[in-house]
Amino acid sequence: MAKLTYFFPGGKYPADYTPPIEGFDYNPPFRDLVDLKTAAQVGTPSSTTITFQLDNGLKLKIIGTGFTFGSDGATGGTIARIDLLLNDGTTLVQRLESLNLSLVAFENAAEVYDPPVLEQWLMNRPDTFVGSAGDDDMFGWGGNDTFSGGAGDDLMAGGQGKDTYDGGTGTDYLNFRVTHDDPAATQGIVLDAAAGTVTDPYGNAETFTSVESFAGTQFADTMRGSGADEQFMGFGGRDYIDGRGGFDVIRFHRDADVGGKLGVTVNLATGVAIDGFGKTDTFVNIEAIYSTQFADKLTGNAGDNVFRAEAGNDFIDGGLGADTMEGGSGNDTYVVNEIGDVIDEVSHGGSGVDTVRSSISFSLVASDKVEGAVENLTLLGTASTNATGNSLANTLVGNSGNNILSGSSGKDKLTGGLGNDSFFFNSTLSATSNVDTITDFNVANDTIRLENAVFTAISGTGTLTAAQFVKNTTGLAADTTDRIIYESDTGKLFYDSNGSGSGGSVHFATVGTNLSITAADFFVV
Repeated sequence: MAKLTYFFPGGKYPADYTPPIEGFDYNPPFRDLVDLKTAAQVGTPSSTTITFQLDNGLKLKIIGTGFTFGSDGATGGTIARIDLLLNDGTTLVQRLESLNLSLVAFENAAEVYDPPVLEQWLMNRPDTFVGSAGDDDMFGWGGNDTFSGGAGDDLMAGGQGKDTYDGGTGTDYLNFRVTHDDPAATQGIVLDAAAGTVTDPYGNAETFTSVESFAGTQFADTMRGSGADEQFMGFGGRDYIDGRGGFDVIRFHRDADVGGKLGVTVNLATGVAIDGFGKTDTFVNIEAIYSTQFADKLTGNAGDNVFRAEAGNDFIDGGLGADTMEGGSGNDTYVVNEIGDVIDEVSHGGSGVDTVRSSISFSLVASDKVEGAVENLTLLGTASTNATGNSLANTLVGNSGNNILSGSSGKDKLTGGLGNDSFFFNSTLSATSNVDTITDFNVANDTIRLENAVFTAISGTGTLTAAQFVKNTTGLAADTTDRIIYESDTGKLFYDSNGSGSGGSVHFATVGTNLSITAADFFVV
């Protein structure tokens, strides 16, 4: 029975050692740090000690009794302990003790076995794993192992034995995914976080405490949470997951690691999901979904949900409740139903051309409701709701109600749809960077609203006076009082701050050609 203890030297992970071991911003298992096939012996071995320099900069010290050597290597002795050390040769990284191994057998194994197989050879008995104050990855093998994570966010995977887990403090992770390639694993897990029990893929009844995250198998897993906040990964198989109390998350982002090739479809209102393997899962009492790098379709329920997608062109409908939706990269579509909904294109690497479809008035301007850049906005339903753009080139589309569409700055495309719609111009004018196109202006129903603080030369508020409007094919003011000019053959609208005087004219919008537009179609606010 061996005991493997993890250390956290100087509060540093291997990526910050001297020299650094890239890729490890956590404390990895023994096998990821020790490769004796490429190591070089340091100094002259004694009857109790052999030291090796590993090619990653660490040192390995083998300690025992009765070590003897011939011309071809070890001829006798017993190993009691193996210390993995920093390059200084004294600071502990890991300690494997309570050993009783033949030095000769160990030397033969180290020459033949790759690091994972060597680790299995060393620790295929009832072993004990003790974590550090940091984030530790701990993997057992065939024995009835005992895990103690300590502080930090630890990963524990027990292997084929009847194991016991204590995550300690931090957010700890019980992982059965590692059985994916093991033919001895024949069944899904049955896990109850409230009771602290799990039947593993080998049929062993195991216990755990202080664990907050769980990963299942390629089989049909059944996982039930507790009253705490927990995270679940089902992977393949037709899984049943009940989060019970707390704020619970289903994570699909690792499906591709074990063969998942599809985006997921999740509906928290019905509790039905199609996972990355095409299998149907059932979810109860789940509040959040972290999906895949493919195109996902995520639908919420009446609660306050969190959805986090990765790459792919994702569709996210929060449903009722105050939902947080993160599309990640890709051209994503968000459906907004409640004033408390949040679109986040910052926290998870958002990019692409994204669209909001909203049944309430919505603004794309950066705020506590929109983080990052979202390009397009479509209003849903029949209510008289409003759409506001941002500094990007937005496409705003109204519904069948009476909408107010405001593109703000940028070259925007505005479509009112049915209803008596208003197109609002209230940002600094620029003929090069802020000209909007109204695709469906209807003189019988629609209105162009002008902000007096922008169109400062217009006299008065309310309906534009006839004296301040002219329609022609030149796009030029006819007299000193003309402020809005409609060039009928091109559909361009100009604002002229000094009428027929030189300069002062700026193109600010384009509507349809040869429309029966009059001053009555403009309203100054």
